[in-house]
Formats: sequence, structure tokens, C-alpha cells
Amino acid sequence: MATTVARFVEAIPALFFGVCLACAQSPSSNDAAKAALERKDYASAEALYKEALLHQPQSPELLTNLGVAMQMQGRSTDAIRVFEQALKLKHLDRTYALLAEERCKSRDLDGARPMLARILKEDRSDPLVLSLVAPCYLDLDEPIEATEAYGELVSAPPFPKDLAFIQLSKAYLLSSRFFFERLATTPGSAPFIQAMKSARSSRSPDQRGAFADAARSSPYFRADLSFQDAVKLWRQHPGDAALLYLLSVVASEESIRLVSECFQEFPDSIYLEQLKLDMLADQGYENDAIQGYNRLLQAHPELPDLRYSLGMLYRKRQQWKEALTVFRQQLATDPQDEQCAARVSESFEKLGEWEELFRFNEARVRRTNPPLWAALDYAEAAENLNDSGLAIRTLAAAEKSNMSNRTIHYRLLHLYRKSGSRSQAEAENRWFRQTP
Repeated sequence: MATTVARFVEAIPALFFGVCLACAQSPSSNDAAKAALERKDYASAEALYKEALLHQPQSPELLTNLGVAMQMQGRSTDAIRVFEQALKLKHLDRTYALLAEERCKSRDLDGARPMLARILKEDRSDPLVLSLVAPCYLDLDEPIEATEAYGELVSAPPFPKDLAFIQLSKAYLLSSRFFFERLATTPGSAPFIQAMKSARSSRSPDQRGAFADAARSSPYFRADLSFQDAVKLWRQHPGDAALLYLLSVVASEESIRLVSECFQEFPDSIYLEQLKLDMLADQGYENDAIQGYNRLLQAHPELPDLRYSLGMLYRKRQQWKEALTVFRQQLATDPQDEQCAARVSESFEKLGEWEELFRFNEARVRRTNPPLWAALDYAEAAENLNDSGLAIRTLAAAEKSNMSNRTIHYRLLHLYRKSGSRSQAEAENRWFRQTP
């Protein structure tokens, strides 16, 4: 989901503003900035924070608020640069979360993953921090971590409870699939797989038919283990078929339970309606799901995430032409939406439309601070248009401000080998050998 946490996250500027009251010199300037944020005049807020930073250029709080004003305008790359500046001055948990969120949105997976792991380890008790990054765990296909994040948010009063229910249900459903895929390739799994398939073919919610066999085959199996406790055991014994079976079943049961609770408590939830449409698509009824999304778009034009979610549905099913159409429509309504621009670029890349991809990103990579995703996609387009030199120059420029990005180093290694630049290829090889 792109902006489904909007009801909660819209409070972020005001929350950060409160932190900054003590650090800015002019109360009237702060009042004006707060007023601009509250009326969603983010361009004015940006100007006011830039003015305040002339007096206090070393304020990480003011820099954070400037980044938020840019973020709210869809300018991920500019926001990332400012959040990074703030964190060099002082580590602020919420600034760190904002940076992780923007890296995730802008397809910088190498940069986002270690940050998300640290947040879940150190800041899971802060609902604002978790609300910022929780969607990233789903976007990065980390369903177990998503169950932890949304499990905390279910009991966080400011966070929309219906949204927490639905997102947690999705996380459990994806976790069930994750463990079933591993179960299918694990020795000794045949009776467990058969029990699950039999339950599904008879449309029974009870997939525990082989629990007795599981208890006999594994010293670690216990039918009363919670999902979290079973995960801890599985991480110690990843090849235990009985534990994989248990985790797949329990995760599936949790997903069903949460949807049922949401239906009872929030029958009119827009998030529940979206989940129904996603499930229709998963079951092969794509046309019905698309028609449903179009109805929702007409009924709730105030929710910009609906069109983006439809595009992500197409993306999930690798229907790239349809995804491209939807993302371009969304981008036309908000040309500064860098998250959507990154998805347009990705769609061009997946379709192999190299000239379109090249033209789409040409102006972006010429900026002073070009988006990483644009540089990567532009370089790939250049290579496929037989201009390896331009691809190398583009990646080498991006490498200067993204020295730890493995994707850049990997692509440069490939291009140096392809062009016969042995010394440069060896330098990239050394980087990989020396970098954990």
C-alpha cells in the first residue's frame, strides 16, 4: 500500500514540529511553518524551514522537518538527502525511520533492508516509527518481520485498527505461503503437504490433520506453540518439516481470524474491501478485482493509494503493460510523486522498452542529486541501447554518493568485464571480497 497509513502519518509534521520549538530562533516562523503543515501547504513549509536553517544550519530537528515537507510533496530523493544530513548531526529514531521509508519507496532495497532490521530490533515500541516503515516489510517480501511490526500496531491506539488488522492478516497469509514453499522442498514433508491439500480441496479451515504425525516426527513440534515461538524454533532448526508445517498452518489460521475480526468490528472498512479485491485477484478473478478497484476509485477519489494499489496488483501479477498504464495515470495527477515515477520506470524496464526508459529518466539523471533508481534504470537502458560507456559513467557517478550499494558495484563489475576493463573489474571484485 502506498499511502494507506495517511490518517496516522499526516500527524508526523506536527509531531516533529513540536520537537523543534525549542531549537528555532523565531517563534513566529515556527508558527507559520506549523500552520503551513496543518493546511498541507508543504511548499510554503519547505520555504519556511529553509529560512529557519539559515539561522540554525546544524539543527537535525529542523532538517528533519524540512525533509518531511519535501516528502509530503513526493520528492523522495530530496527528502533522503536532507534526512541523511540530519542523521549525520544526530541520530533521531524517527528521522532514521523516515529515511528507511523513503529508501524503500524509491526502490533502494540494499539501503533499506539493514535499516528495517535495526528498527524492528531497537524501536518496535514506538508506534510512530513502526507506522512509517511497516508497509516496507511487505513491499520487500519480509512477511515474518511484517507480522512483528503490524502485531505491535494492532494495539497502538493512534493507528487505524482496521488497517492494522488487514495488514497483519496479509502478513500472516504471506508467511503461510513462505513456509509452505519451504515445506514443499523439505524431506519428510509428504504427509503434511497432503493434509494441507486435502483440507483446501474440501474447503475446510482445519489443516491440522497431520499434527499427530508431526508430533511423532519432531522433538520440537508442539501444537500449542504460538507463531512467534514457532518462528524462534524454526530459525534454530530450519530443516525441520514438522515446524514448517506448523508455521504454515498457524499463519493461515491467524490470517483468517484477523479478517473475521475486522469484518465483525469494521464491516464498512475500505481496507477490508481492498483485501477482498486482492484475494479475488489471487484466486484468478483478475477482471472482477479490477472492476472492484475501479468502483472504489469512483466512490473514494480522495484516497490516492487506491490507484497505486491497483498498479501494484498488476505488478504483483507481472502484468507490466497494465501496471504501466495505471502508474502513468497516477503520475499525471501528481508529477512530483517520485514513488510512482519509480514504478513507471520499473515497468518500462520489465517490458524492455529501452528507448522509453532512456527518455523517461534522461532529465532525472542530469539533476544535481539524481534518484538512485533513475540512475540504475537509465544505465540499464543505455547498455541495452549499445552505449556501455554512458552506462558506466552513469553508474560511476551514482557510486560516489552510494558507495555501499551492492547493485551499483555488481552492475559496474558486469560492465567492466563486458568492456574489457580488467583493472576496474578487479577493483570491483576486491570491493565484494572485502564487503560483508
